[in-house]
Amino acid sequence: MDWSKAKTILLFAFLALNIYLLFQLLTETWATEVVTNDNTSIAQILDQRNVDASKLPRMGRDIGYLTGSSEQMSASMITQNREVQLATTLDNMQLEVELKQPVPLDQNDLRTTASTFVSEYVPFGSEYAYWRYDAETRQVAFVQTYENNKIFSNPEIDGETEKYIGPSLLLLQLNEAFEVTDYKQRHLTNLTSKSQDDLVLTASEAISQLAARKYFQPNQEMRAINTGFYSLPLDSTGSLIIMPPLWSITIDESVYFVNAIDGTVERVEFDSEE
Repeated sequence: MDWSKAKTILLFAFLALNIYLLFQLLTETWATEVVTNDNTSIAQILDQRNVDASKLPRMGRDIGYLTGSSEQMSASMITQNREVQLATTLDNMQLEVELKQPVPLDQNDLRTTASTFVSEYVPFGSEYAYWRYDAETRQVAFVQTYENNKIFSNPEIDGETEKYIGPSLLLLQLNEAFEVTDYKQRHLTNLTSKSQDDLVLTASEAISQLAARKYFQPNQEMRAINTGFYSLPLDSTGSLIIMPPLWSITIDESVYFVNAIDGTVERVEFDSEE
């Protein structure tokens, strides 16, 4: 018997079992929280809020979870404009870069000019998409993407003492002149789609969840709705991250994440502009 081959097979078998058990644990932990609207149909909810159901995006009913891990970051990953970037790493997972000279952006076209900066300076820049600008902190947030879907995540430590950013985030720090002075970056690797048996919520059903929780009133405006994923780090090493599909919905100035599997809702604390 080839013991080396047998050990390899056993190793992969145990890995598959562990992933299966993690999914079972998450299924139990994320108890379904789909809220119904008494005596009000989804069609009525949409009509009261001036939402055209025919224009809502669609999410494949067979979409599943993503799994991945945190990339081990290093200064050697910087290949463009390397001579003007001073880089350090935090626990080998977060790249922190200071620019020797600030790079100006156009305040009137922030999305385009910030995206150009990312493509010309940041490692794996083509994998990130513009998300939001936080006027209070003067930070431009980008998120990693998977098959044109954004992978959202929040800082793991909030407030002024924040050290870690979310596993899929890239944050550009601007000064008062709208110049990039530094940036922080984490990157997901080994992304794999995992199928699951549960049907996902449609856009209409996700909107209904917000209405049932009083987050979306008839006098409010839905400014944006998009599909995506949400990264949930399971341990401090970032060795396994599970990402359920979600709907990202902007109501007036507030952003909500609606888990497309169980209907749970999270408000994103982000004082921002699109």
